[in-house]
Amino acid sequence: MPDNNKNILIVIADQLSQKGVGCYGNYNVYTPNIDGLARNGVRFNNAYTPCPLCMPARAAFWTGTLAHDTWSVSNGDQFENGKVEENVPTLGSIFNAAGYETVHFGKMHDNGALRGFDCAEQKEIFIEGSEAWPAAYGSRRDEYTTKVSVEYLQKSHEKPFIMIADINNPHDICNWVGANRDEHEDITPPGKLPELPDNFEIDDLEKRPLPVQYICCSHNRLSMAAPWTEDNYRHYIAAYHHYVQRADTHIGMILDALRKSDAAENTLVVFFADHGDGMACHKMVTKQVSFYEETTCVPLIFAGPGIAGEDTVMNPLVSLSDLVPTLCDYVGLESPGGIYGRSILPYLEGHVPDIEREYVVSEWMTEWGYTIEPGRMVRSARYKYTRFIEGDGEELYD
Repeated sequence: MPDNNKNILIVIADQLSQKGVGCYGNYNVYTPNIDGLARNGVRFNNAYTPCPLCMPARAAFWTGTLAHDTWSVSNGDQFENGKVEENVPTLGSIFNAAGYETVHFGKMHDNGALRGFDCAEQKEIFIEGSEAWPAAYGSRRDEYTTKVSVEYLQKSHEKPFIMIADINNPHDICNWVGANRDEHEDITPPGKLPELPDNFEIDDLEKRPLPVQYICCSHNRLSMAAPWTEDNYRHYIAAYHHYVQRADTHIGMILDALRKSDAAENTLVVFFADHGDGMACHKMVTKQVSFYEETTCVPLIFAGPGIAGEDTVMNPLVSLSDLVPTLCDYVGLESPGGIYGRSILPYLEGHVPDIEREYVVSEWMTEWGYTIEPGRMVRSARYKYTRFIEGDGEELYD
């Protein structure tokens, strides 16, 4: 039987690389609310997305599977995904059947994997941006998502709940690239510009797999950034930090509402991002076919009742697909069988499970179907191996 005294609050950021968060070592970005959550809980250093793209990642981690299991392998458009079938257990359907209030606010993009959740309409509240940092639809939707999330947490609840606050930012960086495409003069923002990353250049591009070589032409946002100067890329990083900080502000408002609620003492908080961002590493912006750390390695933090210690750092390999079995395990529900994900609750309780993962995987098919570049990543404790069908391309990192 489930533990009806345990609530769960899941907070998600869209396109937030682990390298874009203060508590993971980025001293150029201000993320006090995410950092504060990490200080009060457990953060994982080696958490990987099942796909560095929105819809495939979300369809996977809401079902505990990999993208190809549900055939949700693209964002749609010119590529027809398979819908997540009704007989596939989802996080929402499992908890809903167990008597939980299951509510979702914010970005969906799930291809049916949020079945079982009562999903609020995605509305926008107008906000002023600035010349340097325009506010696109993501920021406007985040205003509304935060508002309704806070209102929900302020209410009394007769039943246990699992609530998702799905924040869009820092995804507005995509619109920023569109507004600053090709050769341009940057609008100088306040403050000092960050330095370029150590891996900004790719000195051996001609030796990389063909999909990586062609990424500047096959991906819309990367083609927009191809003519940029080094200062343009530095402005990009500064813009990315700005939208990360926007997300952190909204996250702080939601966490503050929880702290002031009658559910504060019995609610587990889970924070992660669906995938990362290029962050100008390898001269890459936003995300696409590559499996570099910036786009595949994401923040993952748990804090709340039953979580061992404070400011605890865990280094095992974990996947976002582990979310479903972990949360089932946490409240005493049976996890679906035959899925890729496995419970990481032992780490949260302060001990090592009997069997640890030897590797995690991430995969790619296509973004919108205009180009198709099937590839896969296998990451062990020591090595990362990537393989692409096109050109029989591969990479191996120690």
